[in-house]
Amino acid sequence: MTRPIELEAAERRFGSGHTQVVALHPTTLGVERGELLAIMGPSGSGKTTLLSLVGGLDQATGGRVLVEGKDVGRMSPSQLALLRRRTVGYVFQDLNLLAGLTARENVSLPLELDGAPLAAAQAQAAQALESVSLGHLADRYPDDLSGGEQQRVAIARALVGGRGIVLADEPTGALDSMTGESVMRLLRVHCDAGGTAVLVTHDAAHAAWADRVVFLRDGRVVDEARPAPTQEFSVGTTA
Repeated sequence: MTRPIELEAAERRFGSGHTQVVALHPTTLGVERGELLAIMGPSGSGKTTLLSLVGGLDQATGGRVLVEGKDVGRMSPSQLALLRRRTVGYVFQDLNLLAGLTARENVSLPLELDGAPLAAAQAQAAQALESVSLGHLADRYPDDLSGGEQQRVAIARALVGGRGIVLADEPTGALDSMTGESVMRLLRVHCDAGGTAVLVTHDAAHAAWADRVVFLRDGRVVDEARPAPTQEFSVGTTA
């Protein structure tokens, strides 16, 4: 079976000659279906670069990045846009919610951009908001939501339309521990249902929700660990 995410000696370099900077050295890494992978490391270690390569927001300067068996580096801009609308959902560190749109409109936007009729897109958006326990706040604007609520809207937007892969860049960085835990639970449930998620985090407690943790330093994978499973993180936990 094809892995949803596969890096084959993928690297990213900026500049050339003596000014060249290697953001990510050749990295080989696979992520399985149903797996929640956490990536940890100090600032500047290559975490966001790796995530951007998988999401098609940046292109590798060497090696290959495969998403659902397709080489992201060979995709045209329109194919990359299609990948992000239908296959890969991205939760940005700064959320990127549009202030002039309601929660429902923010979530439905990827579907509308993909050509879905407005009514159908908003119905799916409402369902996605229900899945993150925000159905009752669908008509509120981002500024009227708490930080945790905004983060859940961003996750609903990443999941809407049945996208199986979620990439989350420090999604709990600005949240208190209780709210951050609720965000991690959503990612865990997504993976337990057969989805795939890659999480960039500095928080070891949140990384403990993952099936596997990869550690980066200076653009290289330096270690890997599998957190001990506990009852709290078991399949089916939704409390």
